[in-house]
Amino acid sequence: ITSGGQAHSENIRNPTTHPSFPKMSEGESLLTWTGAGVKLPCSLSDLPTPALIVDEDVVIRNCEAMISKAKAAGVKLRPHMKTHKTIEIGKMQVREEAAGIMASTLPEVKLFAESGFKDITYGVPVAAAKLKPLCEIARASGAQINVMVDNPQQVEWAAELFATQSKGEGGSKSIVLGAFMKIDSGYHRAGVDIFKDRPAAIDLARALHKSSALTFLGVYSHSGHSYNARTREAVVKINDDECEAAAAFAKELEAAGIPCPTISVGSTPTCGAAAAFPGVTEIHPGNYVFFDRQQSGTGACSHGDIAVTVLSRVIGHYNDHFLCDAGSLAMSKDSAPQDGGFGTVQGRPDLLLAAVSQESGKIVATGTGSADGNLKVGAKRARPPEADLPLGSLVRILPNHSCLTAACHPLYYILRGDKIVDVWRPCRGF
Repeated sequence: ITSGGQAHSENIRNPTTHPSFPKMSEGESLLTWTGAGVKLPCSLSDLPTPALIVDEDVVIRNCEAMISKAKAAGVKLRPHMKTHKTIEIGKMQVREEAAGIMASTLPEVKLFAESGFKDITYGVPVAAAKLKPLCEIARASGAQINVMVDNPQQVEWAAELFATQSKGEGGSKSIVLGAFMKIDSGYHRAGVDIFKDRPAAIDLARALHKSSALTFLGVYSHSGHSYNARTREAVVKINDDECEAAAAFAKELEAAGIPCPTISVGSTPTCGAAAAFPGVTEIHPGNYVFFDRQQSGTGACSHGDIAVTVLSRVIGHYNDHFLCDAGSLAMSKDSAPQDGGFGTVQGRPDLLLAAVSQESGKIVATGTGSADGNLKVGAKRARPPEADLPLGSLVRILPNHSCLTAACHPLYYILRGDKIVDVWRPCRGF
């Protein structure tokens, strides 16, 4: 972020310039802004639909707010890149005092390493096949690359690769990756269960501490179960429990002679709702750059904080619904727990995207829209008034889960004020 508050990024008018990006096929380009003959800046009505619209001012505000929150709480911020997968937004998320970044795929790690990010953690438990390419990225870029470990076998795989590299020709040094020990403090998706398997958890930390192939960085917990909470108070309780559990375990490691310099916790719901993170050293949210209806349902944000919408056109009027050209491949099929829908129309919380097929979605009127855009499950649904949305009308749909919605789109159309001013291309692949 520059001192004037604008996003600092290279202006990507040709979204295929980075060598990590695959070339667009002729068929793909015909359906994009270039094939449609759109010149920037342009209006929303000039764009092909469906299209992912990113409100640049809201993204900047969300990034600045999380940076300020971490600073006020006395913790470092290690933001996740998986929601947006772009260099432009990644630069908005970090400052010099940032602890580093998180990434969820090898192409993301490679892209951000090649773009000058110096401390990157591959954010899922590492598989043996991923260790060598991660080492190659570290060697080529000079970046510190870190992995997640929650099983002793992963330590053995790293040791075997380290030994193989040491015997290699050409004088190249073996790469020592950083390693976080992933702990399960309540989500039960991955990580060592520090409540049921305490001795095993301490043994794994000791193995990491003694490893020549890995540098033990500390413990990492993800409170993904916070997404199931329906009140802000419940989310804050999950945050406090996670911080307490991770800090207590780190203290136990220290007492056992195992230094634990980093205690990393969080999720966007907890980092959005809580003001303090007692006993830990850093937080690692990611979805906050965009937010979504799922986050607003947990109290992590308001609808005004949601930075992404899917632009769509009304293509049909029928007895009990309208049809738009945004289906599951534009929105994802994550439904909202608060109303069972797939999105709501921005500015019209009474209009629900009630069902999606592959390339189209049904819009219905519920009559139960509230100021926060949340509807009730089972609310009576009817055909919207035709005068509200004539055929060809543009609607901007707030997504339920912005990470998956963004992943559906090859291009992001960047909105500044009421004009599209740029096009960004996210990293893709696994």
